[in-house]
Amino acid sequence: MITLIRNIFRSRKSETDLLKGEIELIYNIVPQDFGGGCSLYKALVMGEIIRQYKLRSSLDIGVYRGRSLFPMAIAHKFFTKGIVYGVDPYTKLDANQNDYPELKDELDKFVSVTDFQKIYKDVKDVIKNKELDDNCILVRETSSNAVLNFKKEGRKFGLIHIDGNHDTKFVIEDVLNYTPLLDHKGFVVLDDVSWNSVKPAYDILDKEMSLVIEFIDSLNDFALFAKGLTIDEVKELRAFLTKLVA
Repeated sequence: MITLIRNIFRSRKSETDLLKGEIELIYNIVPQDFGGGCSLYKALVMGEIIRQYKLRSSLDIGVYRGRSLFPMAIAHKFFTKGIVYGVDPYTKLDANQNDYPELKDELDKFVSVTDFQKIYKDVKDVIKNKELDDNCILVRETSSNAVLNFKKEGRKFGLIHIDGNHDTKFVIEDVLNYTPLLDHKGFVVLDDVSWNSVKPAYDILDKEMSLVIEFIDSLNDFALFAKGLTIDEVKELRAFLTKLVA
């Protein structure tokens, strides 16, 4: 009976409202902490990109607790029947970051006390319990190792979210390694663009792709870039995504 009522409720909502509601449900059980997170707005941006452009494959680099992975999986489940690949090694060694001196002590403390194996298991449990198995694949590798298999498989992605290790070397590697795997019409979401260590990667994307939106406030710090869109398509998408904030 509860499922029937929920399905009736869904039929009366817009697809954006449905996406938002499903993300909010999963956010109630997935915490956001110092180690990382994803605001509802950022999640909606990625989910709407998947929904509107009917993307069948997307990628989340830097899964952590899954607050960016799960919204992408939800968008695939309800709208495209596609798959998001979540890449994260879940090790203390790979979580170490050195290029943000202002936060170095806090980052080191976070790494030292975090049980990455447990977080990995928690993410797998959510995937199972929320029946996202068909729309979400975890790849427990560094992004530099994972890309080798993706290339061998000839895999392409419509949306790539780059939120792994924020040291300049690694962010640039992610941009250079993964942008060639974008579909003809594709999108990149780059996290923490206000960080000096991320700025060189931002500059690379800004030269090669179209900046759709850049959003920095107390909850958000990211930029969305598009490949293969006309100027008018970029403007239209920017206007739509801006309205989501209201």
